[in-house]
Amino acid sequence: MSISERLYIRWLPDEASEPTSTLVLTAPNGQFVDLRFHKPSPPCVRYTAFEWGFGGRSVGTPGHGEWIHDIDSRTENPEADAGDMFPHPTLPNVELERGKMRHPESGEIRDYEEAWKQIAVLPDPAGELHEGRRVSVFIEMDDENQEGRRRRGMISRVGQFCQGIVKDDKGVSVQRWSWAIGEGWKNVGQIGDASMACDMTWTMVLKEGDKVERDGYSWIVKTVKVW
Repeated sequence: MSISERLYIRWLPDEASEPTSTLVLTAPNGQFVDLRFHKPSPPCVRYTAFEWGFGGRSVGTPGHGEWIHDIDSRTENPEADAGDMFPHPTLPNVELERGKMRHPESGEIRDYEEAWKQIAVLPDPAGELHEGRRVSVFIEMDDENQEGRRRRGMISRVGQFCQGIVKDDKGVSVQRWSWAIGEGWKNVGQIGDASMACDMTWTMVLKEGDKVERDGYSWIVKTVKVW
């Protein structure tokens, strides 16, 4: 389980840059939600523009990452997502990912390099549900409501962050929440208006196999770890 923040992406031979706020929350079973918001201006405001988001399963090895996209904001037929992983030569808790993927603007398959920093998982603060303990929860949905509309979704909470992605016939909705001292849990990024069960990961005691309802759809708790 991990919180991974992207520091930059480099499309070789171009210079490195980071136009997004990219965060990946991975549960102990390898399921994850990866959201990439465009950075707002000024930087202190909420994220309201979106580049890409997906949820799925990490099935790689320590030296070779592979990520299966079960839900992808761009397509119903995602391309292979894989890259080789290397420790950064000078920065602790930072890994380099190198491989080939399609450039979002040109459409060409190009070599790339990404730097990923591992963020410490913080325990729940005093007064919260799991006070003094760290929490990871992953919830998944693939359901139809009474009108027969299918909706798929994934939510991953790891420590002080929670992210969700939902896809249905109306499009894609995403949310990012974070906890901060003096503010509690705060929605810091959102696209779309589909209801999500993010708040249930810090307001309810959940266990694997539980079902939680939201707006006529059932979310299934896939994994919970409290330590």
